[in-house]
Amino acid sequence: MQTQIKDDFEKDKADLITIVREMTESASGIESTKHWAKDALWFDIPPFASKGIAPAIKMFDSVFKSFKSCKIIILNTEVIISNELGVVCTVQKAEIVFQNDISKTLFIRETDCFKKLNDNWQLFHQHASVPTGEWDGKIISDVG
Repeated sequence: MQTQIKDDFEKDKADLITIVREMTESASGIESTKHWAKDALWFDIPPFASKGIAPAIKMFDSVFKSFKSCKIIILNTEVIISNELGVVCTVQKAEIVFQNDISKTLFIRETDCFKKLNDNWQLFHQHASVPTGEWDGKIISDVG
């Protein structure tokens, strides 16, 4: 019984990490939201918040078309799972080249909250932020 619980936890953890990686690597609103619940609540980096998928798709597509390229590297991942809920916190480094050839590197903190429905994980809340000032993306911890 204990082995099955551990196996289920590891599978759920791997599934959530895969979903977050897919969302991070997507380049369109449809791809970015394919694991979202219909009533997902989203707090984005620009001063923007939405509920539901359609406003998020519109915003993603607007942002993505301003990029010539965008490479995102996940630097840190923390996963918390409890029964039918999962939370994935990441620190990401985004290397962006805009259509006008201006380059920018950003560190992004993102929290993705999921619920499990019919054995599938669906995002019900995402919160992303870009810290102001100088930050190297490192998390300071006193937990061993």
